[in-house]
Amino acid sequence: MVQSATKLKVAIYVRKSREEEGGAEETLHTQRETLIRIAEQKGYKNPDVFEEIESSIKWNRPELAKMIASIEDGKYNRILVTHIDRLGRDIGLLDDIKKLCIQHDIVIETPDNVIKFDDENQELLFGFSSVLSDFEYKRIRHRLQKGKYDAVAINNRWIGSIPPIGYTWDKNTKQLLVNPDEKKIVRKMVELALLGYSSRQIADKVNELGYRSRKGIPFKTDRVLGILQNRVYVGESKYNSKRLKKIAIAKDTHEAIMTEEEFNQVQALFKSRRSKENLQSLGIKSPVNKLLVCGVCGKGMTIQLNNKVRKTGRNYSFYQIRPCRHQIDLETKCHNGGAAIYKVENAVVEALKLYKKELEESLVSLLDEDTSDIENNLKSNLESLEADLAKQERKAKRLLDLYLDEELDKQSYQQKKETLEETISALKNEINIVRNKLESLDASTQVDKVKGIIEMIDNFEEMELEEQNATLKLIISGIVFTKTAETNNEPVIDINWREL
Repeated sequence: MVQSATKLKVAIYVRKSREEEGGAEETLHTQRETLIRIAEQKGYKNPDVFEEIESSIKWNRPELAKMIASIEDGKYNRILVTHIDRLGRDIGLLDDIKKLCIQHDIVIETPDNVIKFDDENQELLFGFSSVLSDFEYKRIRHRLQKGKYDAVAINNRWIGSIPPIGYTWDKNTKQLLVNPDEKKIVRKMVELALLGYSSRQIADKVNELGYRSRKGIPFKTDRVLGILQNRVYVGESKYNSKRLKKIAIAKDTHEAIMTEEEFNQVQALFKSRRSKENLQSLGIKSPVNKLLVCGVCGKGMTIQLNNKVRKTGRNYSFYQIRPCRHQIDLETKCHNGGAAIYKVENAVVEALKLYKKELEESLVSLLDEDTSDIENNLKSNLESLEADLAKQERKAKRLLDLYLDEELDKQSYQQKKETLEETISALKNEINIVRNKLESLDASTQVDKVKGIIEMIDNFEEMELEEQNATLKLIISGIVFTKTAETNNEPVIDINWREL
């Protein structure tokens, strides 16, 4: 016996995908009101409404799951939706819903159709609608990804859901804008990285200074690495579409917080930080690794393990600088000798103590230094660069007008456009460099830099091997080692310090 309309318990399901156009509330409201009106017209009393904003291919949608659980409990025998694709666009998911409806004798009703699965024609109609929904979903996904790709490749703008720290999203201009407060965090990370701090040390330092993420959470190592290795901070945007099998990269889509030169230096410093285990696996156990230079031929010197057996038969081993035997010319080989590595290490530790005193003395002159002339020159240079940039951008606009007016052919336009884009990109990069120089001109910034190196020297002997090696590479360009007859076979060690 068929139940009367008044005894039917109906579930209304409304859904909007985040990817669909139109406001979420407006779309959900329209669906909901349409289906409630149908329920009233047909006498379905007190329908339960399930609504959500979820993707059409997700199987674990919260509201859909609740409705399915209620169907399995025998609560409903009819589902109202505006279209089959509101239930889903994935063929596998829709097939499972069809099986559920057959098992529990559920009718699916839309404004245009009533689908009863005991009718072969209507079951076929549902299957056909499922295939169309799946095809439409794939078409939508392709169109969306093509739109995102074009936004980067053609429209030269950043795309993403959440702007990275240091930026805010301007909905009107559809551009990333620098957030002055968050920029300070990113710049501090860059400065510490250039000082040779590890990602862990950078996280500790910025947390100690009171900086936090947008959610108020202290920074962790992986977050620091994610920021410092992200090219969005040099003004670049990227979109990788696996579906299209294409990668779009656009430069100068927004104001950079880090220069290209700084970015490359930071990556090089991180790359040089090998783990302690990797250093040991190479048979190297010295903080002076890759810093030794031969005082005779000028080539790099290596460290090796020297295994010896005492006369008593007891084994002992130590690390030493391997004697240099590089070919100087066709007939001559280098004759520089080697030595136990601890002799160089001890000399470096003593040199660090003297270098620390020099740095402490330099702090006094830094605080007294008058930088007004330098600042005026930089500001003048910045004004000139910005004027030149505005001029080049006007040229680019005029060039486009000429092309649109058909006064230039496509090939000529492309050639001139590429030349102008290179000039504009170079000017923007130079402007960023000058701006960063102005920001770092404050004596306190240089003081912090010197204090940072002094702090590293103070903690040097407590550091792990990789940190000692990275610290020395930061402040030393080379350790020149000489041991020849001219030095009475005594090691002579000269340290070349880097300029701050």
